[in-house]
Amino acid sequence: MTELINDAVAYDVRVVEANVEPGVEYWKVIRVHHLEPAENYGRHHIFLDAIDEEGNRLFGARALVSWDGGAEKIVIDKPLGEPGANFPLWKWQVCSIEMLDLPSDRVENLRTDHPDEAPGNALFHHSFAITIQRTVAPLADPLADSVISGRVYGGQGHTLVLRGDEGNERLSEVGDDELYRFEHLAAGRYTIEDLNDGRMLGPVEVDGSNWVELDFPPIVTNQPLNRYLLFGPPSDPITQLHLSLLADHLAEREYAFGFTVEQALRAVNVTLVGEHPPETRILLETAGCMVDELPADPSELLAAIDQ
Repeated sequence: MTELINDAVAYDVRVVEANVEPGVEYWKVIRVHHLEPAENYGRHHIFLDAIDEEGNRLFGARALVSWDGGAEKIVIDKPLGEPGANFPLWKWQVCSIEMLDLPSDRVENLRTDHPDEAPGNALFHHSFAITIQRTVAPLADPLADSVISGRVYGGQGHTLVLRGDEGNERLSEVGDDELYRFEHLAAGRYTIEDLNDGRMLGPVEVDGSNWVELDFPPIVTNQPLNRYLLFGPPSDPITQLHLSLLADHLAEREYAFGFTVEQALRAVNVTLVGEHPPETRILLETAGCMVDELPADPSELLAAIDQ
């Protein structure tokens, strides 16, 4: 869309934009020009042109010139090579102009009581050329302010590729601090791959405005534990209840158990006991652990271990 050029601001001429919804056709003021003395030749007029989206004159387009106590319609009907319409500005008259038949921007405070300039522009002898274009209000750009960032353990200098639903890709290099960051993301689902070692994260969904922290877990090269039960925080009463219910089961099977993801990463199989954030499962599975779950409800938990 053509942007407004208004060199008549110094003469207090202003443009009031039409209030239109995206996708609606309307009239947009694209140029307001105060005629130079060599252009004006002592005239005192509004010179108007109305054009279509391609810049062609729209013969028959109508405009309304209004002032305190009166108004007059004018029509674009002049031949090419001169302004499409004109309207004389009289002494002390202060006019506004806007197009008709569609919503329209409005040019206000068109007047001639400006001081003398070089020959051609004098008090009450100033003119303005205005161009108004038929156009469509642009659709709002989709929000693209989401951020995905995090840490790549052991990934200094690695190259990450972010892939979106539509096949778009973006590259980022991991810094010496092992941190990465992808900014200005539109709503959608994304995966991230470490091109150096093949680690994958996601898919993760963003809404165009949120911030998601997503870490690549350490690469586990040695998993000495066959089974590990990962409980919630040890101080949580629910965790303490789960431990008491599973004490005999843990002793009988000689399962390792604990409360940290770092310990769980050493196991081939990890059982999540109770409720854990979704990121915990993603972290473990990305590291190559096989993950299952036991329910948080005590009665369901006992039924599950008896099976």
